[in-house]
Amino acid sequence: MPRLFRFRRAHIGHHGYLRITVVSLVAAAGVISITPLSASAAVQAPAATAAATGAAKPVFAYYYLWWSKSHWIDLLGSHYPSRAATLPLPAVLGPTGCSARSSYVGNHLTDVPSRLMSQDDAGVIESDVRQAASAKLTGFAVNWLGNGSASQGVSSTVYNRRLAALVKAVHKVNSEGIRFKLWLSYRASATRVSTSWILGDMKYFTRTYGRDSAFDSSASNKPTVIWQGSRKYSPTVLSTVSRTVRPSVRLIGDEMNWSRSRAAFLDGDAYYWSSQDPWANPQSFSQLASLAASVRASGRNPDGSAKVWVAPVSPGYNKELSGGHACVPRRNGATLRSLFAGNNRTHPDAWGLISWNEVAEGTYVDPMRRYGQGSLDALRGAITSGY
Repeated sequence: MPRLFRFRRAHIGHHGYLRITVVSLVAAAGVISITPLSASAAVQAPAATAAATGAAKPVFAYYYLWWSKSHWIDLLGSHYPSRAATLPLPAVLGPTGCSARSSYVGNHLTDVPSRLMSQDDAGVIESDVRQAASAKLTGFAVNWLGNGSASQGVSSTVYNRRLAALVKAVHKVNSEGIRFKLWLSYRASATRVSTSWILGDMKYFTRTYGRDSAFDSSASNKPTVIWQGSRKYSPTVLSTVSRTVRPSVRLIGDEMNWSRSRAAFLDGDAYYWSSQDPWANPQSFSQLASLAASVRASGRNPDGSAKVWVAPVSPGYNKELSGGHACVPRRNGATLRSLFAGNNRTHPDAWGLISWNEVAEGTYVDPMRRYGQGSLDALRGAITSGY
């Protein structure tokens, strides 16, 4: 019987340590419960110098297409001085990098870029591609959702236009000899969409980009699509989507509980664990190793390929001002290095970096005011050294 998991977020406790909520693991032999740690129990993460196993695997950063000037202002609130010559930090953090306090009423962010840019501005998306490539990232897993119509076009939605601009930017840097490719991260998690919507979007995507050289073909001759939030959909929906789209794409799920009944409809798993905490929850490494083992033990795909395991890695996490309570401090790159080292024990086929530019949840590495180039330099160093 395959192992099943339930993960819960960690919460910030007194003195800046994190308290773990219960994490349960259901296995063939019974139930193993991991009880909460006390707030005063500081847990050491595994040494960040753990040796990488074999050659370094590709690293794709989740890349979001929702950044317009109006979106920045919506998140910063009307009291933030968005027209200032030098944009101030919108919040104050405690000495651990957590305990965020907003400096402006209505603000939900802890950081800002040097100026509020839109991804529609000339050169912005291309600049992101060049910065990411210079940091040794393999590419972006671009987060996209269409309008659900099979007949939609590039100009139908702002996301479609920005996806097209990203593809164009990848073509440009590739023509200069810079290696950088794309996966698709299909945005179907925060709000579930209908089966017909998913199928319409996938028909548009495969018609438009199914053979586009901007998309990675190193492991499959089909573009890779990570179905974000696949775990929220029933086996019936999984079956319908799988039967329709898997001949055209490599369909990877976002599953925290892996079972053979669901594995039949997916080519692998890329669990999006943005708040994994190597300090307060060192058990997370063995949990992910068991999840990866379950994925690999669930048989082969219809085309004969092995199931794919994409391990998560994050520079830190802070959603204290945007509807959450959890925080994982960055510790000057130590969190990123520890997650690379610990999750490398799962022997991933690839990595999903969370994220390039998800600023509201505090997982971004895109250089901004608070951390500057620090997180990107830590990422480059980890990739260059083989994690």
